[in-house]
Amino acid sequence: MDKLMMQRRDAIKSLLAISAASALAACTGKTEGGEAKPAASASLKYASEGNFLNAYEMALVAALAQTIIPKTDTAGAIEAGVPAAIQGLASEWGDDNFRKYTRAGLLALDKYFKSVGGQAFADQSEKQRESLLSKYDADVFGGKVKDDFYRNFKSTVATAYYMSEPGASEELIYEAVPGDWKGCVPFSEIGRTWAT
Repeated sequence: MDKLMMQRRDAIKSLLAISAASALAACTGKTEGGEAKPAASASLKYASEGNFLNAYEMALVAALAQTIIPKTDTAGAIEAGVPAAIQGLASEWGDDNFRKYTRAGLLALDKYFKSVGGQAFADQSEKQRESLLSKYDADVFGGKVKDDFYRNFKSTVATAYYMSEPGASEELIYEAVPGDWKGCVPFSEIGRTWAT
């Protein structure tokens, strides 16, 4: 895997903040019955009841997330439910500004990957997705391309993954009732970072 494939142990370091989405923190409006209010703007219409992102946008979210954290000997982003978590953020958590930001960011990524890959990112082969996203990731994090949405999206994918049951219990070491506290243990003795 190329440089893009975030080393899962290194990904933990990036989890200092849930994502820049938290800077846009706002609760979604709910009616008295508890269902989400439809957005006012035509560009903010929900794709279906309770789901803001449509099937095409979700295919892009899933393809990006699975390319960032692929399935290996442990669950990948899709198996950990990361796309559903992102749908939940857009549908239930974010306000209209967050929804506009999300839709515009996904649209810009979709346009870029179509222009360089010749087709929708989700329709490309796994190898082509890895290659294209690896280069784009290096450009964004290397300062050649400014794309705050992609930075935030990648952070959100990592956060959602490590907050999921597979991320916390398969990828990390999870022990519901930890044993003795040892303040300084060489990482080589543990092998993985702890979730608890």
